[in-house]
Amino acid sequence: MRASILLILLATPATLVGQSEIPPPVQQGLAALRDGHCQDALTLWTKAWPEPQKSQMAGSCPALEQYGGAVHGYDVLRVVDVTPHLRRVYVMLLCEIQPVYMMLVAYRAGEVDWKVGTVNWNTDPDKVIPTAILPPQRPGP
Repeated sequence: MRASILLILLATPATLVGQSEIPPPVQQGLAALRDGHCQDALTLWTKAWPEPQKSQMAGSCPALEQYGGAVHGYDVLRVVDVTPHLRRVYVMLLCEIQPVYMMLVAYRAGEVDWKVGTVNWNTDPDKVIPTAILPPQRPGP
């Protein structure tokens, strides 16, 4: 019996074991990025943000294209339930030039709709992805 349970767990893709569902606005924004609509993704993710934060993110699309190139898709590395109302979604964007690593924080008060409160991306995974999720690219001494 134990062997069959172990085999089932080993046969299940790692992205499904212990993973929470990706909040809808995060999923919709990632789909927009994959489809070549970076500004639509940022608009969706930042719609609840104050204007100064929105304008700070406005320059992200040209920078993302400059450093990563066109986005062809994405891999979800992990979805972490911090609390029942807060999730972190760690993603690797499959870009033309190089991978781009992204962390999005989704929040909902009560049972209302999810909102994205943080969008953080970098071409250096060590600056975005915790070592518990992805081993460091450049381990320290």
